[in-house]
Amino acid sequence: MPMDAAPAGWLAGLSVTQFAALLSLMTVGLFTPGPNTTIAAVTGANFGLRATLPHCIGVALGFASILALCAAGVGALIVASPVLATIVHLAGVAYLLWLAAKIGRSAALSERQVLAPLSVWQSVALQYANIKAWMLALAIAASYMSGAASPLQRGLLVCAVFGVFGFLSNGAYGAMGASLRQWLQVGQRIRWFNRAMGLALAATALWIAFAGRPALS
Repeated sequence: MPMDAAPAGWLAGLSVTQFAALLSLMTVGLFTPGPNTTIAAVTGANFGLRATLPHCIGVALGFASILALCAAGVGALIVASPVLATIVHLAGVAYLLWLAAKIGRSAALSERQVLAPLSVWQSVALQYANIKAWMLALAIAASYMSGAASPLQRGLLVCAVFGVFGFLSNGAYGAMGASLRQWLQVGQRIRWFNRAMGLALAATALWIAFAGRPALS
């Protein structure tokens, strides 16, 4: 047996090297700062770690279900259609800008009348409105799920890993935000923290709007 071959069927036909590459891709893609992790950090800072759990679960469910749809061919249809891709793209940008405005307006910890933690399904919707999530899922589906001897087993493995990494990455940023709660209670720190994070999220949305704009050819 080759040195990098899977030791048992739990890798669903992936070699150890392929599985390690998949983990590296997901670490880079999901643990680096982005819209989801920004929302997790803001929620943790304003409402505590427990309040971030619905968002973390929503990210995991959203990522895993998008990946499953891409493996089934739905993702390719969306990305290949200029109209559908543009609708998803614009909806995602608008949603992020709306969230950025709510974050930036919050001037006190636990100010639910302005900023409320995302529910599971709101977070799932955020993933579905992110065209880059669809494109990443398409790349993973093409690289790790197509041509498998056991498509169902491979699909379950990759979707589960994707979901777990999505949950853990956002949980880590939520914990980081929660660790700042006591420090943010002093003076106007929470106001400036939320304004800075709102601006960061708005800047991300605008970057996605222009740099990630689907081609209309």
